[in-house]
Amino acid sequence: MPPASNGDWAWLQQIAKSLKDADAETGVGGQGMVVMSQGVLFRGQPEQTEAEDGQNQKADAEYVIRRGFIEADLIEAIVVLPSKLFYGNNVPGCLVLLNRAKPAARKDKLLMIWASRHFQKGNPQNLLRPSDLMRILVPWRAFGDLEAARRLIDEQEVHLIREVEDLRDARMADIEDAYGPVLEPLPRLQAELATLDALDLKVQSVKNAISPDHLYFHPLAPLQAEVERIEKLIAAAGRSDKAALKATLWIPKARFDVARKKLIDAIKARHKQVAKAVKELGKLREERDNREQEVTLAAEREIAHLVEAAADLQRICVSEDEARCYFTVVHRAEIEDKEFNLNLPRYVDTFEPEKVLPLAQATMQLATATAAALTTQNALQSLLVNISTPGTSEGSA
Repeated sequence: MPPASNGDWAWLQQIAKSLKDADAETGVGGQGMVVMSQGVLFRGQPEQTEAEDGQNQKADAEYVIRRGFIEADLIEAIVVLPSKLFYGNNVPGCLVLLNRAKPAARKDKLLMIWASRHFQKGNPQNLLRPSDLMRILVPWRAFGDLEAARRLIDEQEVHLIREVEDLRDARMADIEDAYGPVLEPLPRLQAELATLDALDLKVQSVKNAISPDHLYFHPLAPLQAEVERIEKLIAAAGRSDKAALKATLWIPKARFDVARKKLIDAIKARHKQVAKAVKELGKLREERDNREQEVTLAAEREIAHLVEAAADLQRICVSEDEARCYFTVVHRAEIEDKEFNLNLPRYVDTFEPEKVLPLAQATMQLATATAAALTTQNALQSLLVNISTPGTSEGSA
C-alpha cells in the first residue's frame, strides 16, 4: 500500500492497472504517460539490517512499489523536466512512460532523458519551446540509439519547423479575420480625406468650382445657374426693366447663399468625421501590424532555435560520452545495483561541462591576472615600507 501521506504511487498504480494487457496477436499493450513530481524516482529506503546499517529497518512502501514497477518491467522511459512548468507549482516534475508490453529490444531497459537544461524562462511559468521538445523527442523515439537518433534529427527538424510555420499561418489568419473586416473601408476613407483636405472652401473658390459634375459642390449648380440667368437678363434689359429684375435677384441669391453655407458646414462636418475615422482605423491597422510582426518574429525565433538544436543534437549524438550528458539507456542490473533508485544524476552526467578556452586566450588571461597580481603586490610592499620608515608622514601618523 502506498503511504497515506503521499498519493503519488497510488496514482501510478491506478494508471498501470488501467492500461490494457498486451494483445495476443500484435503484442501491443497499453501505454501511459504520467506527469509526476521527481520524488517518485528516489523517495523511500530499502530494507536495512543491523549488519549493514547498524540498525534494523523495514523497506519503505514507496521503495517497495518502485522496485515492483521495475521488476515488472512497466517503466519504459523517464524524462526529467525543468522547474516552474506547471501553474502554481515551482517543483521540477518528470514524465514517467508506462508500457504494459515493451518491445523485445526494450525489455529490462529504461530510457532516461535529462531535459531540464533547455527551456525558455518566464514569469510565472517557464516554457518548453519546439526546439526543447525536439531534444526530448529524438532520443525518446530512437530509444537512446545514437545512430537512429542521428537519422531522426533532420526528420524531426523539418516536421517541427512545419508545425511552427502552420501555427504562424493560423495565427496570421486569425488576426486577419479579426481586423480585416474592420479595416476594409480604410483605403476609401483615406482617399476621401485627401480629397477633402484639398478642397478650398472660400466663397470665391467655391463659386469658381461649382459644376454639375463636382463631387461636393454639384447641389449648388442649379441655384448658381438661376442667379447667373437673372444677371444676364439684367445686363441685357433696358433701363426701365432693370430695376424690376434687380428686385427679383435677391431671392435666388439668398437661396444660393443659404445653400452654400449649409453645404460648406456639411463638408466640414464630413471632413471631421472622416479624419476621426481614419485616425482610429490607422491605430487599429498599426495594432494589427504589430501583432503580425510579433507572430512573425516569434516564428523566426522558434525556427532559429530548432536549427540550432538540430545542429547541437548532431554533435551530441556522435559521442556516447557526450550523449550521456543528456540521455542514456539503463539496464535493470544497473538499477538493482543502485538499490532501485531512479534519480537521474546517478545515471546521466548532469553536471554542466566546464568551458574550454583556446590556449592562446587562456595564456593571455593568465598573463593579465599575473600582471595585476604583481601590481597589487608592489603597491602593498611600497605601502608597508612607507609605514615602517621613521620620519615619514605615514609613520608619524
